[in-house]
Amino acid sequence: MKSTKIITMLCALTLTALAFSSCKKFQGDVTVPAYIHVDAIDIVPQEHNAPSSEPGFYTSKIDCAQLICYFEGDEKETVLGAFQLPCTAPVLRHGQMKYLRVVPVVKQDGASGTRIAYPFFQSITLNGLTLQADSVLNLGTLHANYYTRSEMNVLTEDYFEPTTFSTHFDSTVVWIDNDPENACTGRGYGLVTVDDTTKTVTFTINDQLNMGNGYLYLEMDYQTDLDLWINMWGYVLTVAGTSSMKSVMALYPNKQWNKIYINLGRTWAQFNYNTPIKIEFQAINPNGTGGHIKIDNVKILSTH
Repeated sequence: MKSTKIITMLCALTLTALAFSSCKKFQGDVTVPAYIHVDAIDIVPQEHNAPSSEPGFYTSKIDCAQLICYFEGDEKETVLGAFQLPCTAPVLRHGQMKYLRVVPVVKQDGASGTRIAYPFFQSITLNGLTLQADSVLNLGTLHANYYTRSEMNVLTEDYFEPTTFSTHFDSTVVWIDNDPENACTGRGYGLVTVDDTTKTVTFTINDQLNMGNGYLYLEMDYQTDLDLWINMWGYVLTVAGTSSMKSVMALYPNKQWNKIYINLGRTWAQFNYNTPIKIEFQAINPNGTGGHIKIDNVKILSTH
């Protein structure tokens, strides 16, 4: 049952991605387009039932916006396409739209070739917009939300802030709690130091994760001087036995803070969607240069 649900969701996600690669034209004889401009999309807390009260939860890196419009009298919505932000999208239709739907798009696993409509972000619906020929409708920066606590599971969250009672990482990760100049957000971050004589340093999220049947993602901000491997530990068999490790992906050196959305579901599928699982990180130092890894705003999310 779990496999069927996951495959169905992945197929839907693939179809969405394919839709991004092309644009539909409106039927009719309009030759002078109107334009819709979007500067950026920021994620903000919703007023009720927010999934987290921590400011670090809402850091985001939304790469594109998928624009979907509907005019009164149309048989169905028209997908204009996915546009890298900031964007100015042409529309071969004028007059008042019944609504415009804006879908936040991210780079899954940090790769440009795998942009997806992130399954934990709600789309933005704007009603009653009017388009004029050869004129730009400037929407500026739009605000989107995560789904609410009743619609998604926050399995782990760690922001290394003074308000946080304890970290979810093992003791290899040193909690730097008052260095706002070097933090991604707020005042703190997690620091792992690798000396030049050590080839590999491993650290883990202590939580054993029990998920639902839906999507499973790891989000975090990071800086790293070294290759950083992300692995998953779990059980292939449904009965108790010896756990095994499978690689999720590798992050390469990045001197600036970078936000990434990592799909854990494909690796989880190799464990036949059994639970619990654990997430492990390995800093690789083959050349003996040593270095540091900084992490912040770490969270693992799943849908029900």
